[in-house]
Amino acid sequence: MDAAALLKSQGWRGKGFSLHPTNNNVGLAKPLLIKRNTDGRGVGQKPHHTSDQWWLHAFDEKLKGLDTSVNGVVQSVTRGKLDAVAKCSGNLKYTGLYTSFIRGETMKGTITPDSADEESTDATPQSEDRELPRIHGETKEERRARRAAKRLKRDEKAARKAVEAKAARKEKVAKKEAKQRRKTAETRDERRARQAERRARKEARRKRDAAERNAGGC
Repeated sequence: MDAAALLKSQGWRGKGFSLHPTNNNVGLAKPLLIKRNTDGRGVGQKPHHTSDQWWLHAFDEKLKGLDTSVNGVVQSVTRGKLDAVAKCSGNLKYTGLYTSFIRGETMKGTITPDSADEESTDATPQSEDRELPRIHGETKEERRARRAAKRLKRDEKAARKAVEAKAARKEKVAKKEAKQRRKTAETRDERRARQAERRARKEARRKRDAAERNAGGC
């Protein structure tokens, strides 16, 4: 986007002029200068000490001090930066990061070791009278029994629905066959009489409903 062309279309006179149409004393004639951060300082104006990676040099010093020429591994560096941190002495530049921490309690496990007599391996089966581990308040056997009862209940429900659906289909077929037999057995006059009786019942029901609505409105 051409910002100068856009401003000129809105009445700006061009470079060196303010946004006021006639007076340069109103507004700014020079653009705002952006301050560039090239000294590595942050928001708090504090320089970043990224070049002094003392922890990396301290670990490198310890690793270089490992002597493997004799039997085993011997540490030859005993007065390094990590030793000063461990002893909380020496230059506070290295120890200050650790002195602000407070040592807390160690986390205890939730599984208590069983006695030697009760320990069992994969090859040794568990005793029947020994209590099985509980998961969510129930043992494995109780969970299996609950799931088996749930499956049995679900199967019984499905079988009951299947029987009810089969009976409903049979009843529907029986009604359809009875209706078909009645149509084929009755004569034309009987059919007309039955239809007239049905129309009369519908008309009587309609009049009764209209009378009840009128009575309710009054």
